[in-house]
Amino acid sequence: YKAARKPLAQIARELNVDAIVVGSVVRSGKRVRINAQLFQASPERQLWANAYERDLANVVSLQDEVARAVAGEIQINLTHQERALLETGQQVQPAAYEAYLKGRYFWNLRTVDSLRKSVAYFQEAIQDEPDYALAYAGLADAYNIMGFGAVHLMDSDEAGTKAIAAARKALALDDSLPEAHAALAFTLHRDKGDWAAAEREYQRALQLNPNYALAHLW
Repeated sequence: YKAARKPLAQIARELNVDAIVVGSVVRSGKRVRINAQLFQASPERQLWANAYERDLANVVSLQDEVARAVAGEIQINLTHQERALLETGQQVQPAAYEAYLKGRYFWNLRTVDSLRKSVAYFQEAIQDEPDYALAYAGLADAYNIMGFGAVHLMDSDEAGTKAIAAARKALALDDSLPEAHAALAFTLHRDKGDWAAAEREYQRALQLNPNYALAHLW
């Protein structure tokens, strides 16, 4: 709905929700500012608004802070698991975070050139932040698609070996990362044919984040 010119009430009906968060993100140098507003859809009225400005290195925790603020404003009773998800934001170097986002962007394009770029960006993120678990998980996803996806760029044995190594490195750094569990699961069922182990990893990914779409898809 980023470019949609529709009334909030119509968007709310299409999404089957009672309220909508409207916001913007502005970056200036190494600072980032998030402006967020919470609207009730029908009748339309603003329930809450706030602005947050932080150093770019804290952008992950900033996203979680905004989510917690919205949840608190509409008085949602979060489960322990949901609270844990909002408290795991890792402080990362801005350059590493940006490289990771670019890696995900090119990974999602699923072309020969874009997949190669995604690997390069994930590796750049790791070079900037050697303990960046999410970047290792992204790298595992890239190798998985390169070896077993529609765009076949690597020998499957080589891709599987590299994907498992990257996923296990991510898990060694952060065992609570659903992206890493799902990436490992994909390799286990596509490369190793180990369906039981793959199912355990998929279930663990969804236990950690029930909304992780990729785990549901795979």
